Amino acid sequence: MAYGVTPDGFVRMRLPEIRQEIIEDLRAKLLAAGVAETVETRPDSITGLLIDTFAEREAALWEQAEGVYLAMYPGSANGVSLDRAVSFTGVKRLGDEQARAYVVVYGQSGTTVAQGAQVRHRVSQNLWRLEGDVRILPGAAADVTLQPVVQPNALYSVSVDGQAYSYTSGAVTNLPAILAGLVAAVSASSLDVSSDGASIRMHTGGRVASAFAWSANFSLARLGSPGLAVTEEASEEVAAVGDLNAIVTAVDGWDGVDNLQAGTAGRLAENDAELSARYPSGLFRLGAGTLPSIAPNIRDRVPGVRAIKVFENDTDGPDAAGRLPHSIHVVVDGGLDEELAEAIFRTKGGGIDTNGGSLVVVIDDEGAQQPIKFDRPERVYVWVSAELTLLPPAEQVFPPTGLDDVADNLATAGDGFSIGDDVIRQRLFGAIYRTTGIKSVVLALASSTDPAFVPGPADFSEDNVEILDAQVAVFDRSRIKVT
Repeated sequence: MAYGVTPDGFVRMRLPEIRQEIIEDLRAKLLAAGVAETVETRPDSITGLLIDTFAEREAALWEQAEGVYLAMYPGSANGVSLDRAVSFTGVKRLGDEQARAYVVVYGQSGTTVAQGAQVRHRVSQNLWRLEGDVRILPGAAADVTLQPVVQPNALYSVSVDGQAYSYTSGAVTNLPAILAGLVAAVSASSLDVSSDGASIRMHTGGRVASAFAWSANFSLARLGSPGLAVTEEASEEVAAVGDLNAIVTAVDGWDGVDNLQAGTAGRLAENDAELSARYPSGLFRLGAGTLPSIAPNIRDRVPGVRAIKVFENDTDGPDAAGRLPHSIHVVVDGGLDEELAEAIFRTKGGGIDTNGGSLVVVIDDEGAQQPIKFDRPERVYVWVSAELTLLPPAEQVFPPTGLDDVADNLATAGDGFSIGDDVIRQRLFGAIYRTTGIKSVVLALASSTDPAFVPGPADFSEDNVEILDAQVAVFDRSRIKVT
């Protein structure tokens, strides 16, 4: 039998074969030297001990040679060897990533909150810190609240990025009338505008700043400028809207913080199994601009992306989903809006349009504005009902924690559904039967886009759950009932 590197790959010689070859070689050399007596080679003999010592050393060398051979290939390498094997095609291990969220820092105009200042997550109580200095200024604000002074026949003017929006009060006026007129006037801008009956509030999405100015018949009630906050360590924590609302680091003139939009989760570094599983899709990065390459390139460029799917319409007219002619449609879960838009712009082919409900304007290398659209997946919440029939204990034992085990396995299986994947009921049976002692199961599903929905018995069925292109199925242990 051939050993070493062969047409069938690397074949390692095992310890029994090594020992036998040493014995045969030793006997042949003794006969050649004129020693005709039989040499004792039992493991408990002197010669046998010597043979075993050298055989074990040679077996270790064969194992080392096999390890070197396997370390060259992504399918068999691990650790640093895997990193180097996949690097030949431009794939690299995703490292630790901090969770991130844009926050609005409120306080007195002119106050500077230094990089590293800490805020607290209201649910987890984990600490987040500012990624850079934030200076609170009307000329770089994300959230402004103004209180108008009631005056008859007065001009109330608010300027946003140099564009003036005004309202003139009548001879007989009151505060509600002034606020209603101002809200109507400023609503023509791209800002979110509202009134609480005493003041008018104008804010961006909480991540970009605008230059504000206002006439003298306003008093400033609240002023906030945007900044980026990150977790202290790599974290998969997500900051929902309003979660980052507590100041930890005291700074004179800083009196509030809030995140007006949800943050994006970070991640722990990829393990070997995750890197190996991602390697085939990572190869597509080399073909930038082609449909298979867009998703891997965006994933590599944007931290915090948990799932992504790209659709295209290569026809001369709108497709059945309403996508523009010669366009792509990126649906992505995770990542910050600006970074996603930048990555889409840098990855998509020239002259290709984009689709989606989220719009971010990217400035290209020539200084021109490029509108980039994409979608966030709508969450379809799935409820699972599993009624088990057990085998007799004498045939197969159902474990004491079996009900919890089945529920946990169903939740794990649900996490495997990505954007646009229909929930195929049959695929969930494998997760159920991982637990021993189950004879049969009645499995029913219910779904809704409303997380507060409470399904009744009539809402469950044995049908699959259809998921649209811009949706994703969401499973949770609290929505899985096993009896």
